Formats: sequence, C-alpha cells, structure tokens
Amino acid sequence: MSICKIDVDQTNRELESATAFEIMQWAVNTYGQRLALQSSMQKTAGVLMHMISQIAPETEIVFIDTDVHFKETLETRDQFQRRFNLNIQTYKPLRTFEEQYSDFGRHLYLTDDSVPGNPPGYRQCCILRKEEPFIRAVKGRFDAVIGGLMRSEGGARSDVKILTPDPRIDALKIYPLARWSDQDVDCYTAEHDLPVHPLYARGFTSIGCFTCTTPIAPGEDKRAGRWRHIREGNPELQATPLYCGINIEDKKNT
Repeated sequence: MSICKIDVDQTNRELESATAFEIMQWAVNTYGQRLALQSSMQKTAGVLMHMISQIAPETEIVFIDTDVHFKETLETRDQFQRRFNLNIQTYKPLRTFEEQYSDFGRHLYLTDDSVPGNPPGYRQCCILRKEEPFIRAVKGRFDAVIGGLMRSEGGARSDVKILTPDPRIDALKIYPLARWSDQDVDCYTAEHDLPVHPLYARGFTSIGCFTCTTPIAPGEDKRAGRWRHIREGNPELQATPLYCGINIEDKKNT
C-alpha cells in the first residue's frame, strides 16, 4: 500500500489515541514487508526495536553507519542484534570519511554552511553521511518507515504528527512514540531491561557522530551537545536546536 491510498489526516486523528504498540501493529498490518524501522541506537530506537521484535521480527531495521559513530553506538547495535535476533541492515555513505576529506580538502563538519553563500560545511557533511545513505536505503523499497521522534523533544519536533509523508523517499514516516516523554522511554527500557547506549551514563543526551557530539552540562538543553563547535562560533544559534536533516520534520529548523 502506498501513502496515497490512505487518508493521512483522518488516520492521524484515528491513531492519536492509540498506544505506541497499537500504532506499531497498525503499521505492520498495513504495510507488511514494505515497512522498515529507522534506528540510531539511542533509547527511543531501543524501545521501537523491542516492540517490532514482538510483532514482526523480520522487519528490516535500517541503520546508517556514518563511519564516524562512537564505537559504543556500533556495540549497542550488535548487542540488540544478538539479544533479539533482529533484521538490522547497515548502510554506509558512498565515500569514506577519508575520501570525503580528500574530495573537499578539509573536514566539512568543522564549518558552518547555514548562511547562503558559505562553502559546504557541517550540513553538507550530514547530507552526505546520513541523509543520502538513508534515502538510498529506503526509497523504492519501502512504503513506510518507523522512526522515534517525540513531541516532548521540543524544537522542530514539538508538533510532529504520528504519520508524515516524506517526499524524499516517496513513503510515509510513522512515529509511534510521538506522544511519549523521556520518562515513558526510560520506564519502558527499565521494564524490559533493554540495552542502553553507554554514553548516556557519561552525560550524553543526544548521540550522533563523535565528531559533532559532546556531553551536556547541568541545565543545558538535551541537544546542546550536538554541533557545539558550530554554536560556539555563532552566538545567534545558541538557543536554536540543530539537526542533521535525516528526519524530514527537522528540515523546517535548518
């Protein structure tokens, strides 16, 4: 079933009162083998991977290996794979991190390209290492992809819909945890004794590439550790959440 065969607005209204598990079940019943799950190996992804293991364990889990993940991220992926026998498929960018450096003669992640006219910078790096590999992995293969965005994260995600068409992949994004909070995620994780990315215990609250992710200090926003070096050079960005762009919903804040 393609996204054009359902009334997205009506279905959003119907699913708004459903539980996360019920939304996952609806997604499996509706899309079957044309359904995938997108995973970053963070806590929300752990919840979703556990749920899908209970409903349809053969569902493909798409993991984008940027070549600059923390080793703990890859270890968490492998731990989930071993414990739940999941169908995790790892996809990489077309060029290695070293080849990308050679292509541009510098590290893109170090510079800001948010201002029109600036040369390629951290956003272009995210496009090459996250967004484009994700699109290549799912476009034409799946009609819907489950993700872990929550409204409680704020910023561009504060009004995320349970169902969102993503024209980049000609498919629907599905967010079963849209109405959840961090506490909900932690409670589910504890109840099912799920593996947890080790960097959470070291002050990390949003985990991406090791080149662009740091722990946060007490009182900081949970995304303050993402692209901190870009913020330090741009005071006007201090209060603005920054995103990698792999999620279409985050594009309105980039």
